[in-house]
Amino acid sequence: MAYGNSTPPEGAPVPPQELIGAALFVGLVSVVSISRHGAYLIGLLVGRFPFDVPQLLLLAISTGGFAASLWLLALRRWAWQGALAYVVIEICLRVYYLLAHLVPGLAGHPGGTIDPLGAAGELLLALLFLVVLGFLLGEETRALLNARERYRAGAPG
Repeated sequence: MAYGNSTPPEGAPVPPQELIGAALFVGLVSVVSISRHGAYLIGLLVGRFPFDVPQLLLLAISTGGFAASLWLLALRRWAWQGALAYVVIEICLRVYYLLAHLVPGLAGHPGGTIDPLGAAGELLLALLFLVVLGFLLGEETRALLNARERYRAGAPG
């Protein structure tokens, strides 16, 4: 049933550019997050860092977000649900990091300095994730998911 680079079959739903852009954004952010945790993972494997559950949890969440972003392009409902969950988690993380930049003691770094530029960057990312969330929750995306399910149900073999 996959059509990859070839022309899609007659009547097959094709994701619009907006959904492709949203999936790419989610995928890129998750890859950057994975790379940020990669040094910890290597250090853990060679015995330089202690076992840290939050780090491993964030790494697993980022990996799940990356997988969801890829399968979202194939209009899989489970990937859509995973992408929604990942985007909500990222919004919460960005708000936490925003507050950590404005209130240095919040993130466990007492005596730190206020970082307004870092806070502005986190705010911008949170707003971008809100736009992506709005598109993923939109009627057009749901209609595409339903169209794919109808197409798969009626497709031969």
